[in-house]
Amino acid sequence: MRKERGLSTIRAEHLRIKFGKNLLPENPPPSNVSLFLSQFKNPLIYVLLVAGVLTIAIQHFSDALIILISVSINTVLGFIQERKASTALYALKHYVSSESIVFREGKRTQVDTEDLVPGDVVILSQGTKIPADGVLISANRLFVNESILTGESISVEKVGKNETFMGTTVATGQGIMRVTTIGAQTRMGAIALKIQEKEEDTPLQKQLKIFSRQLILVITVLIFIVFILGILRGYSLTEIFVTSVALAVSSIPEGLIVSLTVVLAIGMQKILKRKGLVRKLSAAETLGGVTTICVDKTGTLTEGRMEVVTIVGDTKKIAEQVLTANDLDDPIVVAAYAWGKKIIPEFTNENTRLDSIPFSSEARCFVSLNSWNSQANRMFVNGAPEVILNWTTLTKKQRHEVLLKIDELTKQGMRLMGVAYKSVSLSKKRIENTDHKSDLIWGGVLAFSDPVRSGVKTALEKASAAGIRTVVITGDYAKTSQFVLSQLGIELSEDQIITGEEVRKLSVAELSEKVQSIRLFARTTPDQKLMIVKAFKRNGEVVSMMGDGVNDAPALHESDIGVAVGEATDVAKESADLVLLNSNFSTIIASIEEGRSIFENIRKIILYLMTDAFAEIIVVLGSILLGFPLAISAVQILWVNLVSDGFPNLALTIDPTRASVMSERPRSPREQLVNSWMFLLIGVVSTVAGLLALGSFVFVHRQSGDIELARSVAFITLGLNSLIYVFSLRSLMLPFWKSNLFENKWLVLAVLSGFVLQWIPFSLPITRKFFGLVPLSVSYWIAAIGLSLAMFAVVEVFKLIYHNRIVKGRV
Repeated sequence: MRKERGLSTIRAEHLRIKFGKNLLPENPPPSNVSLFLSQFKNPLIYVLLVAGVLTIAIQHFSDALIILISVSINTVLGFIQERKASTALYALKHYVSSESIVFREGKRTQVDTEDLVPGDVVILSQGTKIPADGVLISANRLFVNESILTGESISVEKVGKNETFMGTTVATGQGIMRVTTIGAQTRMGAIALKIQEKEEDTPLQKQLKIFSRQLILVITVLIFIVFILGILRGYSLTEIFVTSVALAVSSIPEGLIVSLTVVLAIGMQKILKRKGLVRKLSAAETLGGVTTICVDKTGTLTEGRMEVVTIVGDTKKIAEQVLTANDLDDPIVVAAYAWGKKIIPEFTNENTRLDSIPFSSEARCFVSLNSWNSQANRMFVNGAPEVILNWTTLTKKQRHEVLLKIDELTKQGMRLMGVAYKSVSLSKKRIENTDHKSDLIWGGVLAFSDPVRSGVKTALEKASAAGIRTVVITGDYAKTSQFVLSQLGIELSEDQIITGEEVRKLSVAELSEKVQSIRLFARTTPDQKLMIVKAFKRNGEVVSMMGDGVNDAPALHESDIGVAVGEATDVAKESADLVLLNSNFSTIIASIEEGRSIFENIRKIILYLMTDAFAEIIVVLGSILLGFPLAISAVQILWVNLVSDGFPNLALTIDPTRASVMSERPRSPREQLVNSWMFLLIGVVSTVAGLLALGSFVFVHRQSGDIELARSVAFITLGLNSLIYVFSLRSLMLPFWKSNLFENKWLVLAVLSGFVLQWIPFSLPITRKFFGLVPLSVSYWIAAIGLSLAMFAVVEVFKLIYHNRIVKGRV
C-alpha cells in the first residue's frame, strides 16, 4: 500500500467543528413523564376530564371522584404496557465501530469513530466495520459484506474508486478509503431518518378517532337539545346546567378506555404465549385486520439451515476439499464444512493456505491455493458447477451428463456447489486471474436443501381459509422458491412470478396494478420491498411485511404490521411491530388469529358499554321531555357504568377466540369500528332498556310520589338488565344457545359480582345517602329481574331477525 499522510490534526479539528460528530441522527427515548402524559392523548379522555371539571364546578364531588378513578386506571395500564418501547435509532448505533485506524500527520493513529471527518483516510482490513461512507483509494482483493444494506449475503468485490458504506463489513482483503460523508449524510443515516419519521396511526387508532368524534358530536347535540328544552320548559339556568352535566356524564362509557387498554394488553400476552412479541399496544388489534402477508422464504417458510442431501462424485475427496478450502463466510459453505466433518471426523487441515480469491457473485467461485505435499501445491475451486465445468478436463459428453444432473437437482429446488482442483508447482505462491480457469480435475457436486418448516403448510392453508393472501418476497432464485412453495402445496404459474429486475422498471402506480396477481417476488432488493409495501397499501390492503436486516427497516416501518424474526438485527426488531420468537410463519397466523379475537372483543365491549350509555341518555332525556325530575342521578349512572358493569365489561376482554374466526375473510380496512348493524343493535337495545327503566320510574313515582323510591327502582332496572343481556351480546350475531354459556367462566363470575355490587349501594344507610337511594322490597328486585329477562329476549329476537336477513343477502 502506498504511503498516505492523511489530514493534519488542526485540519481534522476544523472539519469536526464544521461537520459535527460522526453520529447517526437520533431522538432521545421518551422520559417516564412524557410517556405518562402521552396516555392522556385520547379524545375520550378529553371528554371525561371536561366532565370531571364540570362536576367539580357544580360540587358533585362523588361523580368527579369516579371519573378520576376511571382516567387513572387507564393511564396506569397504558403506561405499564408501553414503558419498554424504544427507538430503532439506538440499535442503529451498534453498527458503527467505536474506533478506527486512520492516517493523521502521516502516521497510523487510532481515533474514536465519532471523531472521523470528511477527508480522513481510514485503513480497512478483514473484519473492519466501515465507519463512514467513502471512496477507496486502493484495494487488495477487498471483499465487503453489504448485506446490512442490500440483503445479499454474498460479499462484493471492491476496487479503487469504488464506494464504501457505513455499517458494512470487510469480509476479506485490505483497503484504504477516504471518508466522503459522515453521520446523517451517510446511506445508513438516511435509513435512520426514515425510521424517525412519524408513524401513521394504526387502523384501530384511526377508527377510535372517528368513533370519538362521533361520540363527542352526539354529546354536543344532546346537550344543546337539553338546553333548548330546559329553557322552553322554564328550568333555571343552574338546574339546566346540572342536568346537562349529568347528560354528558351519562353519554360517556367511562369503562371503555380502561377496557380497550386491558383487551389490547391481554391480547399481547396471548400472542406472546404463542411465540409472538407485540411491541406496540395498538398493533395487537391491527394484526386481526391483515389482508396480505409479505413473507421471506429462507428461515420462515424453511428452517433457514442448509444441509447436504445429495452427493454426486467421490464423497471422501469432496469432503477433503470442502474441509481444506473454505472461508466459512456463507451458510452454504458452513453447511458443506459440517457435512465434511461428519464424513471425515478425524480430518485435520495441516495444509497452509498460500493465497485465495474470495467468492463473488460475478466470478461465482472461490479459489484457494494450498500447500499439499512435498511434490506439489494444490489449487481448489468451489462454486457454481455449471461455471466450473467449463474449466475442467472432462469431455463434452461427460460435461453434458453432469449438466443434465445439475438441471435435475435444480428443478428439485436444491442449491448446488461444484468442486474441482489441480496440482501446481511448489514455486506457485500466488493465484493469477486465470490460473484456475483451465485443466481442473472435476470432483463432483454437493446438493443442499433448506428443509420446509413443520407446520408451515397447515399455517398457509389456514391463512388461505381466512382470506389472507400470502406473498413471498425473496432474494433467492425463482425456481428454487417455486419448488419450496410446491412442497407447501402452492403451485405457481409464470404470470404469478415477478423478479426484482422487472420491479425496478415499474412505478409504484404500475406495480400496484401488477401486484394483484403476483404471489412470488424473486431476486428482490430491500428498497424494492419498500416499493412493494407501498404498492399493496395503495390498493387499500392491510400489509404485514417480514424483514431481518437493517436494510429492511424502512419497509417494516412503512407496513401496517412489521414482522421481524428472532434472529433479526436489533434495528429490524426495533422497527417491527411483531417479533417472531421462533422465526416461524405459523406464529404470524397465530398472532393474526389472536388479533381477530381482540377486534371482536373490542366490538363486544363497545356494544355493551354503548347500549348502557345510550339507555341512560334515554332515561335522562325522557325525564326532561315528560317534565319529571331526573329519573337517575349522575353518581348512579357512573356506578352502573364503571362499577356494577365494570367486571362483566373486563371479562369480555378475555372472551375466548371463536373456533370459526379464521374461516372468515378479513374485515374490510374501510369498515368502521362501529358499523351499521352495530348502530342498529345499540339503538334497539338502548331504546328498549331506557324505556323499561324510565317506565318503571314513572310508574313508581305516580304510584308513590316518592322520587327517591322511583329513582331506586330505575337504578336497579338499568343495572340488572345489562348484567343479564351481556350473555346475549357475547355471541354478537349468533343466538346465545349456539355458544357455550360457561365458556367464559370469568364472565359468569363477573355477572354474579355485578349483582352484589348493584346491591351494595342499598346495603347501608351511609351508602344509601351517598347514592340517594331507599331500601327496596323483594318484589321490586323480582320485577327488575323480570324486566331484564325481557330485555334479554329482545336482544335475541333482534339477532335472529338480523342474522336471517344477512344469510338471505338482504343487508
